[in-house]
Amino acid sequence: MTDETRSPSVWRRVRDAVAREFTAPPMPRPRPNTDDLAEGTLTIGVINDAIEDGPGGDVQGADTLVISADVPRHGTLHRTVICPLSMPGSGRDVLGQSISFRHTTFDTDFVNDILVVRWPPKIHDALQPSRSTERRTLRSHAWRILGALSFVVMWIGIVLTPIALCELIFRSGMYDDLAAGVHPGHALAVSICAIPGGLVAAGFCFHHAEGGRRGARTPDLPGVNRTL
Repeated sequence: MTDETRSPSVWRRVRDAVAREFTAPPMPRPRPNTDDLAEGTLTIGVINDAIEDGPGGDVQGADTLVISADVPRHGTLHRTVICPLSMPGSGRDVLGQSISFRHTTFDTDFVNDILVVRWPPKIHDALQPSRSTERRTLRSHAWRILGALSFVVMWIGIVLTPIALCELIFRSGMYDDLAAGVHPGHALAVSICAIPGGLVAAGFCFHHAEGGRRGARTPDLPGVNRTL
């Protein structure tokens, strides 16, 4: 082999070495959009590590979960995702557990290529509303219905009180069409009592309904970030 044929190869190697030395590192690849990820390949991986924010920050955020998944003929995929439990250190509780996610490529180091579709049981359970919350919601609705009925009783008393009073004083026969056989004096007493009784009962029911509604709000479970 002559020097003329060897020289281009030498210069090419020198040029490639210079290019590698001084070329800026590539920018991180942007995360694929959610629609593409939703149609991506489903893979089951394992949570290998949980990285906490450095202690120098004013507010320490959620852990970063480091995930790996062995895919036949494609090697081991490496992915990272923010833990939905915002309490620092909560990611350590799910180390070694499986996690299901979708991805658009088989690039082993495309860490942002991930959409979690199934969290480990501890995280999944923490993000779900409790059964006691559902029961409190049903009780709140029941109290509201009773409060509305109490208001109806109050307004019936308001309407019937003048009618019963007129019947008791003038004997006009107006009350016979509404409640034949009932003495106007008895009807007047009942209708008068229905006004404050219905009002008090309505206030009592709506007070309990409001208390049940506050209790039915999703509780602030330790380490659950509801904004994610």
